[in-house]
Amino acid sequence: MTPLNKLIEFLRIPSISSDPTHAADVRRAAEWVAAELAVLPHVEVVEAPGRHPLVYAESLAAPGKPTLLLYGHYDVQPPDPLELWHSPPFEPVIKNDNIYARGACDDKGQTLILLSALRRLIERDGRLPCNIKVLIEGEEESGGEHIEAYVPTHTEKLAADAAVICDTEMFAPGLPALCVGLRGIVYGEIHVQGPAQDLHSGVYGGVAPNPMMAMAEIFTALKNRDGLITIPGFYDAVRPPSPEETRAWSSLPFDYEHYRKTEVGSSELTGEPGLSVFDRTWARPTFEVHGIRGGFIGEGAKTVIPAVAVAKVSFRLVPDQDPATIVDQIKAAVLAATPKGITAEFKLLHAAPASSVDPSHPLIAKAATALTQTFGRETVYIRSGGSIPIVGLFQQALGIPSILMGFGLPDDGLHSPNEKFHLPNFHKGIDTVETFLLSL
Repeated sequence: MTPLNKLIEFLRIPSISSDPTHAADVRRAAEWVAAELAVLPHVEVVEAPGRHPLVYAESLAAPGKPTLLLYGHYDVQPPDPLELWHSPPFEPVIKNDNIYARGACDDKGQTLILLSALRRLIERDGRLPCNIKVLIEGEEESGGEHIEAYVPTHTEKLAADAAVICDTEMFAPGLPALCVGLRGIVYGEIHVQGPAQDLHSGVYGGVAPNPMMAMAEIFTALKNRDGLITIPGFYDAVRPPSPEETRAWSSLPFDYEHYRKTEVGSSELTGEPGLSVFDRTWARPTFEVHGIRGGFIGEGAKTVIPAVAVAKVSFRLVPDQDPATIVDQIKAAVLAATPKGITAEFKLLHAAPASSVDPSHPLIAKAATALTQTFGRETVYIRSGGSIPIVGLFQQALGIPSILMGFGLPDDGLHSPNEKFHLPNFHKGIDTVETFLLSL
């Protein structure tokens, strides 16, 4: 079976890790990955009570050669809202050299790049040119509790010279990139309580505290209209990018208006004034609201003052910001912004620090060379505004850098309807990983 046919098969599995009704599908995806890794001498499915499985494999038959830890995830985001998809999210469709499906780019397609390169080398050469360990998880999109517990307690088993992760993107079509910086994250919920029960707004409006209004007041107390986060102490550890990075970013092929219209699709870009898009998305922390529930939102009218409101929120962090410190600051700021008659609190769901790697590391330099050879253009070094918590975990627990060799494109629609993966990048990704491993 060709890598493309395998990708289609893999994408048909609705492995939504955050949805308990898809637990069997998540397990099926883990077993699919384990079967694909069966070309290696040792493969195991790692279980933990109440958690989705990890898949671990290794080939350690290259004494004296480097050891790489290959990481990916087989779980995906929920596909909602379904009505915005042009085709069913778990029935892959190929159009204009793109494959459309949930997980196409994040991260099944990119995980399969790694697995396909290993299989190709073994089937052609009968061996791998270096030592390989593989760790594929099924909870990256839902908190990653299993791998967070597993890595620190299996440091000897996972010991390596570097990790290789294909879960980022190229800066532009045809322009290979290595990501050398990721923002961290603090993700949680703000819970607001007002009256003891929902109340009639005509009878009690004007005297009863309204949790939805209180939530709006809390939001505006945490961030102002210019996009500046107003939590006391929040920016204390933030440092600007180096002049060298800033100069490198200014040389990237970037069209502001194309970015605004095509990628963002808004009439204006927002955020802190006086800063470039790269500064705002790569080098500055952010506060975003992802959803609010409470009160009545059905068809028709129901004049109710809700008793409770809950908001999902996240704070993206930059290097040197400590997640634990930020959580304490958020909790204090929410408490200080709470209106009278209301109780409110921030509840942490998960957190991870920002991470950065040294682009001069020998293995990262070899990866850049492999990308340049495959794509025929000089590799650029970029940061990402997103978060990959495992990078920080590998750095802290194993003491190794992560080579973030991504093949997605900015318009691939990660976490959105009509997610896609550019198939030439899928195939060139396999070539690049093969070239990189052979260079070792």
